[in-house]
Amino acid sequence: MRTMSVNAITPAKSCVRLPSANRLKNICVQRLSSRLLPVKADNGKVQVASSIDESTENISGDYCQLDETGRKSAMRTIGEKEQEFLAAMGSYYYEKKSILSDAEFENLREELLWSGSKVAILDSDEQRFLEATLAYTRGQPILSDADYDELKAKLRAGNSIVTAQGPRCSIRSKKMYGDLKTDYARMLALNIPAVLLVLGIVFAIDDVTGFEITEAIELPPPYGVGLLWGLLLPTIFVIASALTNIGFKDSLILKGPCPNCGNENFTYFGDILTVTGNRGTNVVDCKSCRAGLTFDQNKRIVMVDEEPEEKLRKEAAAAAKKAAAAAKKKAVSPGA
Repeated sequence: MRTMSVNAITPAKSCVRLPSANRLKNICVQRLSSRLLPVKADNGKVQVASSIDESTENISGDYCQLDETGRKSAMRTIGEKEQEFLAAMGSYYYEKKSILSDAEFENLREELLWSGSKVAILDSDEQRFLEATLAYTRGQPILSDADYDELKAKLRAGNSIVTAQGPRCSIRSKKMYGDLKTDYARMLALNIPAVLLVLGIVFAIDDVTGFEITEAIELPPPYGVGLLWGLLLPTIFVIASALTNIGFKDSLILKGPCPNCGNENFTYFGDILTVTGNRGTNVVDCKSCRAGLTFDQNKRIVMVDEEPEEKLRKEAAAAAKKAAAAAKKKAVSPGA
């Protein structure tokens, strides 16, 4: 539902947005009270005279912008507002200067929140990363390269949205890159075998003991509910997690779109029972375009090592070489 805001036509960078009807009513009452001036009449009685000028009040819609002359200016995009927000944050924390007043900063933050922007609700590390990126583009870096890479790796490990850059190409290495993130659905599916095993053991114990576990959790509240949610389910969770960690040691599943075709691929890092798995990097082929992909666990990126055309040429050359070797061997064989 759209809300209305009351603004004086005094020039300002952005007008106050009132999210609730009660707050709007309170502000209107305060303004009316401040403009009602007591005046003495000839008979000695005090009368109230209003100094409200209807022309000085402006009822406007969401996110109105007034320039220095008091006229409504062109609407800014969300990206422009986010840049101004980050610039204000960086100037305040790193340069100890305020480029926006407290009221202007709060108005800008509210506008970003109501616009659905996530910049205004980022944590301190994410805001620091964006400020460092913005400062670097202005030619005024606030972090060293090592600190910047360390902060970026930390945010990538936490699947932060601010580090997502999408498919891109490196001019230096002339290779395409993409972003990776943790596949929580498949990570959760790794626990299914252990959960089924533990549940089977619980049902077997319940059957052997004459359904004593069932009778215990069917006790009247709060005893039955307490035994179920406070003892039985947590015990199953702990045992299943321990078994999963034994069967899938240091497990991590990463997924991301192929930089060449955009089809989603995933890979597994870690051990499976007694089989030692890959760590650090893993090489797979794209399921769609068959490009050679390298998944980097630490940097959380996927890189195209071999394009499909190059890979097909190498496979054709290897097949031709193998056929020539087989033909030559057949030609020199005694039975030829």
